[in-house]
Amino acid sequence: MSAAVPVLTALLLTAFAGILLQRYSPAFALLLSLGAAVWLLLRLAQPLRGVLQAMVQLRTNAQAFSCLLRSAGILLLADYVRTLCEEAGADALAWCAGLAGRCLVLAAVWPLLEQIFQTIWGLAG
Repeated sequence: MSAAVPVLTALLLTAFAGILLQRYSPAFALLLSLGAAVWLLLRLAQPLRGVLQAMVQLRTNAQAFSCLLRSAGILLLADYVRTLCEEAGADALAWCAGLAGRCLVLAAVWPLLEQIFQTIWGLAG
């Protein structure tokens, strides 16, 4: 908890700086938000690695974990692209990016859904 406070404070200050920069220089605001996103990902890399190693030690289903991890990454990227498009004023492109993200997630979890449906039909039939 104590390590989260400085990170959240830095992100909050970056958000306020981004709001101020958006008014005067949208390009620099975009660069600031991209820099903050990269900094946050680098800052979270070590704790996430520990969580992933703990999950592997639990010996979970590797295919299910892979599908969920892939879909989480797709959702994060698609949402970020959608937000960037909305901020740029391209609402139609933002809608398409959101739809593409949902379709890609569905494609990524399709093998997992097939296993779930086979299990359900096996229990029902």
